[in-house]
Amino acid sequence: MKKIILYVFLGLTVVTVGGYFYVNHLVKQKVETFLADQLSPQINFTYGGIYMSTFSGLISIEGIDARFSNKNDTVIHTRATVDKLELSGFAYWNYFVNDQIQFDHIEINENNIVYFKDKFIKAQKSNSDKQDPLAKIDKSVLVSSLSIGNTSFTMYDASKDSVVLHISKAALSMKDIRTDASIIKQRIPITYDQISLASDSLFLKISPYEDLNIKSLNIADDAVTIKDLSILPKYSKQEYSRILPKERDYTVLKIPSINIMGYEFGFNQENLFFNVQKVEVDKPDLSIYRDKLVADDLSVKPLYSKMLRDLKMQLMVDSILISKSHIVYEEKVKSDKSAGSIEFTDLNLDMAAVGNVQEKGRLTSITADGLFQESNIHVDWSFDVHNVNDAFRFSGNIGKLPASNINSFVRPNLNVEFEGTLEEIYFDISGNNNTSQTAMKMAYDDFKVNLMRKNNSGVNKFLSGIANLFVAKDSKDDGEKYRDGNGNAERNKDQSVFNFVWISILSALLKTMT
Repeated sequence: MKKIILYVFLGLTVVTVGGYFYVNHLVKQKVETFLADQLSPQINFTYGGIYMSTFSGLISIEGIDARFSNKNDTVIHTRATVDKLELSGFAYWNYFVNDQIQFDHIEINENNIVYFKDKFIKAQKSNSDKQDPLAKIDKSVLVSSLSIGNTSFTMYDASKDSVVLHISKAALSMKDIRTDASIIKQRIPITYDQISLASDSLFLKISPYEDLNIKSLNIADDAVTIKDLSILPKYSKQEYSRILPKERDYTVLKIPSINIMGYEFGFNQENLFFNVQKVEVDKPDLSIYRDKLVADDLSVKPLYSKMLRDLKMQLMVDSILISKSHIVYEEKVKSDKSAGSIEFTDLNLDMAAVGNVQEKGRLTSITADGLFQESNIHVDWSFDVHNVNDAFRFSGNIGKLPASNINSFVRPNLNVEFEGTLEEIYFDISGNNNTSQTAMKMAYDDFKVNLMRKNNSGVNKFLSGIANLFVAKDSKDDGEKYRDGNGNAERNKDQSVFNFVWISILSALLKTMT
């Protein structure tokens, strides 16, 4: 009897051990076959070794080197190296019985990805929503959690300044990842329930002249937090003006923090969509310098409504709040004089319905409150993105403004100085892509125009005297507190929307004060 029990025990042991090694060999063989035969032909996948533990359901692949080439040639456009890929909690029962690949967790560490943008050739598609899959799978795949740590990504182009994008020390985690033979063919080849991404820093070349830097980036399920974003020129102002073929803004932007809440993105058939509930931008500091001595840029500048309407994606941002912003605009018109400047401080903006998929009739609106040259300013701006005539309304008011406060802009650029006080200014512009009509109401006191001598040696009293004959000195001259005026302007389409606003206000200002 004892021998029978011993034989049975030994038999079970042999079967168990043999089964362990058989299952271990079978699953390992399946993994090796998948990596060798079922990955896309455009992926050259090599590795140092595969290690398995059937009891724990662990599969470990080390020393991975994956190279991605174009479909129609052998040029490699992407290379990824991975120190170790671990797949744990493999569900054998689901694999052999339910025909499903399932893991509790996938962990990938020490990764480096390099992408050569200029070497990638996009394959022609009859149906761009369905792509050649990264791999052929005949089973559904479910991963409870995924973590990717210490990853760097670099994108290059063919230019001398070749780094386009660099992300360092990025970490990604996802929950409940799914794919199958149908999902893997889509532009986003997986579905997931939760996602988070963190990166120590991000660099992006946004043009041949400026770079964008982010100190830290965090993406969660429904929120994005960006810290210390900056857009900085690569050149000094003088060098910038020297190398420009035509005039262009010299821009410096610094933002301590940006919060994006309630976002979602994806593809609606072949169209990318991006929806956001709310964006908060805290204390942005923007300086813009334009050298008007550089050759004019005569390209057509579309109004914002057209720019949104023509985006190559579906965009909808319900609310954008910008708090305590600081804006300085400088314009150099004369080579022998410094640039003129104007400044906005403590400017708060509230924007609503910024996008191109809102229902017809729902207006995109922008409200701004702050200080202009140390005087209170309020602006209401609205337009319908679906209006092909680009109709808009731009109205507002400016509080008590000493005329001398705008001399920092008009003296070097227009060779003019103003004296007196603008007590109140109200303006209301109705316009479209071609023309505008502006109504204005002003209260001002002891206003005077001084035309400067060409050599900047002082006031030309003779010409100033003639000019002031046509300017009403006080708004109360007619017995009323305010003077009213109406102006019309025609848009110069190679100038910006703000130039259009300025000439619209100026047209009414001249009618009001003369």
